[in-house]
Amino acid sequence: MTPVNTLKFCLVAVCLTASQAWAQQGSATFYGLLDGGIAYQTLTGPGQYSQSRLGLASGMQTTSRWGVRGQEPLGNGFNANFQLESSLDITNGALLSNGRLFGLQSWVGLSKDDSAGYFRIGRQSGYAPEFFLPIDPFRGGLGQARMAFAFGSANSNTKYSNLIKLMLEPASGFKVGAGYSFSPQMNTYYFDGAKSISAGSEYNDSTMNNTRLITLGASYNKGPWMLAASYDQVMPNGADPKLPSNIANSANIKEWIVGGKYDFGAIQISAAVGQNKGGAINVQGVSYTTIGKPTIDINSWGGGQGAIIFDPNMNFNSYMLGFTLPFNSVSKIFSSWTRAANTGSSNAQNNVGAQDAYSIGYQYDFTARTNVYVATSYATNPGFIANTTSFYLVTGLRHRF
Repeated sequence: MTPVNTLKFCLVAVCLTASQAWAQQGSATFYGLLDGGIAYQTLTGPGQYSQSRLGLASGMQTTSRWGVRGQEPLGNGFNANFQLESSLDITNGALLSNGRLFGLQSWVGLSKDDSAGYFRIGRQSGYAPEFFLPIDPFRGGLGQARMAFAFGSANSNTKYSNLIKLMLEPASGFKVGAGYSFSPQMNTYYFDGAKSISAGSEYNDSTMNNTRLITLGASYNKGPWMLAASYDQVMPNGADPKLPSNIANSANIKEWIVGGKYDFGAIQISAAVGQNKGGAINVQGVSYTTIGKPTIDINSWGGGQGAIIFDPNMNFNSYMLGFTLPFNSVSKIFSSWTRAANTGSSNAQNNVGAQDAYSIGYQYDFTARTNVYVATSYATNPGFIANTTSFYLVTGLRHRF
């Protein structure tokens, strides 16, 4: 066993021991989710866009994970909380989240018994995935079928490091929140009009010279209505010597989303609209070469955490319309259409085309903790690359413990 693996093993053992000790004073829960199956995908188009894959895959409906969460009463209805959550690939046992032991969640905070509000410090999601996950018919999963294919900040796998979040519930069913990240530590790139430049993802805690992020959100959930709105803004490191002048003198990356879901009883209808300006907060499965032409990596397409790209000329509008149709208490079908329509003039997107995805899925619950699923999706112009198509077909088994 290597020193790094030995350290990780020791940390896991410490976490399990700590959870037992915490349980003596408050409550602690060890939990997890395992999701695996078979995926088939083809990606075709002009030039180098001709790829396919067939094989086992992990975390298609929901990222496979394990974690520990706990709570201790402090008196007067207040509680101390924590959550540590690790993601993994069950096909080979490897850690995800760029090798972070607790890459999905790692935070400590406060909450109150009679409120959905909270205060948290650490690595966690922004408000877009928190509020739009229950609105998305695919609930943030199944690759290019999910809402995040067109709305980057809604990606449930995207977590921001060094984030402070405050959520309030001023009225029953109504929540509003704000957060600030001193450095989200996502892979970050600048596009200067001719080529992409890597800004890395490190956190310089000795100064304020870091990429920074603001996340805001509001939701209303009462009766058949579920409404949500989010706003995310990323500011570049102004002291970075690699920062191009076209980005230093332009606006920050901004993304907003509004949407909702209405439950008619027999069927649930979901819809959302959004807009990106100045780049993208989460570019999924698309990478930029040194000549500025986008390429698609089929191995990461539709899964995992994307990147931050600053490009003053990259602007696009996003749309989602979908439904969830329960057959009975244990089975349902769900479907959606998403669109990302380019409105900018970025040279990083040669032969630009509007991206559309048409998806449908089915889920059957054996029990409250175990289900099977099958889904398929067809996308045109993925990553805004004109005359390119992506076909996706998956089936798998998901179990919670």
